[in-house]
Amino acid sequence: MNAHLYRLQKINEIEQEFYKEKIKQESTIQRYHCTINFCDAFLLIVQFCVVLLNVVFLSYFQEILGNISGKILQGLNLLFGALSIFLKLVEKRYFKKSRKHEKKKTLIEKEANTVRNLVSKALSNEKISQTQFEKILVEIAKYRKKEEKLESEYHKMITDIMFPKANKAGESFV
Repeated sequence: MNAHLYRLQKINEIEQEFYKEKIKQESTIQRYHCTINFCDAFLLIVQFCVVLLNVVFLSYFQEILGNISGKILQGLNLLFGALSIFLKLVEKRYFKKSRKHEKKKTLIEKEANTVRNLVSKALSNEKISQTQFEKILVEIAKYRKKEEKLESEYHKMITDIMFPKANKAGESFV
């Protein structure tokens, strides 16, 4: 009877771990989406400022300042262009991170359902045998391997983005 209670306790801990991990992934996804939305809004404001500055400088200050207004306008356009590029890069990186966490959340939900199904089958005779418990542990091990594979694919993708030429030559910076 003690072995059965131990197995039930371990299964309960595993299910709690899945639940906590799912909540953590949802929270992370929410934060990334907020960051992406902030970048989108700020990018829109930057682009609006560029258009507004071009209109104002070209219509009003061109006559007053002459050539100097063109240099100021070029400098501001360059500054806002650099800011736009930076915001797009940040947005792209956070989008990729949110996709990774969405995949991770889906994997967690799938594996939690698989474990629940195995537990239900095991409890059909009101006792979890050692072989049934080992099947559950094998599923947990498969989940861990899939999670590691997902992480390594993400890091490879980020490395490919940041160092595209180095990876083609076979060098590694990670």
